[in-house]
Parts: sequence; C-alpha cells; structure tokens
Amino acid sequence: SLVWFGLLLLFFTDGHHDCMPQNLIENIVRQRIYEQLYWKEDCFALTAETLLEKAVELRCVGGTHGGQRQATNFLCLVLKLLQLQPEKEIIYEYIANEDFKYVRVLGAFYLRLVGSPKEIYEYLEPLYHDFRKVRKVNLDGTFCAVHIDETVQEMLTGSFMFDTSLPRIPYRHTLVSVGRLKPRVSAMAKDFEAVRKELEEKKARLLEEEVRRREENLEIEKREAAERIAHTYRDRHSGSMRRRNDFGEDRRHGGFGDGEARARAREGKRQRSRRSPSPGVREGRGPKSTRRDREKTSNSEREAGTGDMRKEDLSIQETNALRA
Repeated sequence: SLVWFGLLLLFFTDGHHDCMPQNLIENIVRQRIYEQLYWKEDCFALTAETLLEKAVELRCVGGTHGGQRQATNFLCLVLKLLQLQPEKEIIYEYIANEDFKYVRVLGAFYLRLVGSPKEIYEYLEPLYHDFRKVRKVNLDGTFCAVHIDETVQEMLTGSFMFDTSLPRIPYRHTLVSVGRLKPRVSAMAKDFEAVRKELEEKKARLLEEEVRRREENLEIEKREAAERIAHTYRDRHSGSMRRRNDFGEDRRHGGFGDGEARARAREGKRQRSRRSPSPGVREGRGPKSTRRDREKTSNSEREAGTGDMRKEDLSIQETNALRA
C-alpha cells in the first residue's frame, strides 16, 4: 500500500507540494522567524543573487533553539528562499558549490522541500561523498558537529528536520522499479572492482601454483617409484648372478653347497694344519724327515728292544736260582 501511495504521489504531484511554498514551514515556526532581528534587518529586500552573500556568512545550521524558540539564521534564509522561489538552476549551483559548505547544505535543504523525487535523489545523493563537518544548533542552544553526508542521509530518510516537516517522497527502489531512476552506483565501485579483480588474480595464481606443485610432486613420486623398481631389479639380478657363480664353483669342486662357505672352510683348515704339525712330523717320520733320521730312530728302537730282552733273561735266571 505504501508503494502504491508513493507512486500516486509521484505521478500526480510531481514535486508541486503547495501553491505557497513558504507554508511548508509551520505557522508557529514562521512567527518565530518573523520576530528575529536578523529577518527584519538582513533578510529584507533580498533577491536570489544577494541572498548568496548572506548564505556565505552562515556559521551553523539548525531550526529553533532556546527557551523562547529563537530561529537560526539558516532557517531564516530557508524561508526567504521559499518566498523568492528562485530558478532551479540557481539551487543546483548552490548544491554544486564546494567552497562554502553551508551554502551547499542550504541549497540541499531547499531542494528537499520543493524538488521532485527524481531531482532530490539525483542532486542530493552525490553529497554522500562530502565528509566535511558543519556546526548544528541543538534545541538547548548548544552546538555539535555533524557531517554533510549524515545531514543528507537524514534529509532523504527522515520526515522532520530543522523544526520543519519534510514532504514525503517515494523510496528509491520504487523509482528504480518504475524506471524513473537508474540503479545507484557507489563511488567506491571502481575500488571494489579493482580489489575484486586483484583477489581473483591472486586466487588464480594460487590455484596455478597449487596445480604446478601437485604436478611436481607427482613427477617426483613417479621418479622415486621408478628408482625403487630399478634398485629392486638390480638387487635381484645381482643375487641371481651370485647364486649362479656359487653353483658353478660348487660344481667345479664337486659339491652343491655354498661355494664361498666351502672355500672359507678349506682356507681355515689349511691354516690350522699349518699351525699344528701332524703326528708323523712330531715323531720324526714326517715327509720332511731324512733317511739318516729314520735309520737313527730304528736303531734306537732295536737297542731298546735288546735291552728289554736282557733284563727279562736276568730276571728269569734269578728266579731259577732261588728255586734251587
């Protein structure tokens, strides 16, 4: 229902709120403005050209303040603009002025009161990029600092500002849906797009590096597997060759066991035989004993045998003598 109400307000009013624009400010607030000395002295006989000089001298924004609800100079100039109803091009120049921030706020607030919804969104949304501070008068007469973009946001979304009721305007997405406005393009869209492209490129580089690392790991694994297979084949081939050599050596030596073990056994036996001489060698009958040594040995054995027989004969004679 609110959407349809906004569309009807858009197509039937088209920004023409009243035949008397100054009536957009409530009567009680207008009476407070008429009582101000600034209105009587400085706002008398102003034109659209001379009003700019007074707008340059502004030092704060706001509605009414204090116990007597005194109106600010800013609100006095707003009422004067509503009475003068200058051309829209003059108000557009107020808004485009970057040197004097209070002039810009004054033009934006006046356009918010009398402009069409399309004009309001087209000319006020660029002010979102103005981050300068302005002084605002509170109800109790104190001052506070606000940013211009915050003030514009309040103009576009609020319904009451500076003691003035703001005319209703349709939502922005409603105007976009009916084709009266284009979708809003953020000022940081280019930066976001650049950051997005940079992130995508970085992600693509990381993916390429990961794929390359995986391929390198696969190549290394294949190379290691091939080396293991080759090493296993060499070990088996060398083992079969050793077994063949041992088998041939055993066949030559008349056995079928381990040729190397047999050779070591024969070598150990040979060394032991060298260290311990045979019994025949110890008795003088070894292969190295000469003929003379053998004759001496046989003569000594015969003499020993003759001596034994003589001893036996003596013992027999003594036994016979005793018997006799």
